[in-house]
Amino acid sequence: MAQGVLGVAYPRAALIGNPSDGFGGMTIAFVFSDFHAEVRMEEHDSIEVLPGKVDHLAWNNLDAFQTSVNSMGYYGGLRLLKATLLVFVNHCRQQGIQLHSRGFKLSYTTDIPVLLGLSGSSAIISACLRALGTWYGVKMEPWQLANLAWQVETEQLHIPAGLQDRVAQAYNHPVFMDFDQGHFNANPYGKYEKLKGPLKNIYIAYSDTLAEGSEKTHSNLRERFNNGETKMLEAIESWKSLTMKFRDALEAEDINTMNDCINSNFDIRNQLVTLHPKQIELVMLARKSGASAKFCGSGGAIIGMYKDQQTLTKLKQELTEAGVNILLPQIVYSS
Repeated sequence: MAQGVLGVAYPRAALIGNPSDGFGGMTIAFVFSDFHAEVRMEEHDSIEVLPGKVDHLAWNNLDAFQTSVNSMGYYGGLRLLKATLLVFVNHCRQQGIQLHSRGFKLSYTTDIPVLLGLSGSSAIISACLRALGTWYGVKMEPWQLANLAWQVETEQLHIPAGLQDRVAQAYNHPVFMDFDQGHFNANPYGKYEKLKGPLKNIYIAYSDTLAEGSEKTHSNLRERFNNGETKMLEAIESWKSLTMKFRDALEAEDINTMNDCINSNFDIRNQLVTLHPKQIELVMLARKSGASAKFCGSGGAIIGMYKDQQTLTKLKQELTEAGVNILLPQIVYSS
């Protein structure tokens, strides 16, 4: 039987601060195990990268083709595996790490809902890096794994992205992140701190009809930031302030303040960029129940907190009647 290894990674949800992580901001994010991506490596006589289900180029009819492109976009996971392998090999050569010459088959599967801001692509990349590290016996610190995953997307695939998603997936724990540029000037990583204690009263909701890639959502933020646009810079500072305020409220178990911070996080975003009306409606629908709501990431999925069971019951009713999926995430806490 062929010997193999398995790498696993989970979807990410940003609780507060996003999308400031790509602009020297602060965020709090976690991963949850309700979905996952896995990458498998098995011994082979050559090196072969296998397509996943969404990479296949055959459909039963035009309707199936249209549904596939609308839900998955034009790219599957094959390019992610190839780019990750290249970045990993380059990293090892730059570090003088000798890699053995055994061949392998590299394949992936994922059930993470796509194009909803849950970092499904980053999960495939992070899972692949874990599998490669195990296969070759290369140890990577969490910050290194996050940096390499970020390089795959930004440098190889030219996808606009911050580090937040990859940091949460690398640490497998709720993390407070400060992306202060001064810290980066002295270190190859940001200020990352695992949060103590469990996160409570959190929900995630998403609609399958609101898929939209982060490339579109973040397409002009970098340009606006680099141009020093006042509104953009003020938004970054506001998100940083909200993240610090949320963190203090979390330690004090002040759910009212946390809910206010979450709502403000979205309201600032809504004033900064033009959002899909249906995505705004999803946030407002959740808020009708008394729960807070903001985007998990780039859009399509939302996250928030509820005060009590009564609020949760009303939230579930509102969302279910609208055909929206809701879950209470199984948050991952590393040992």
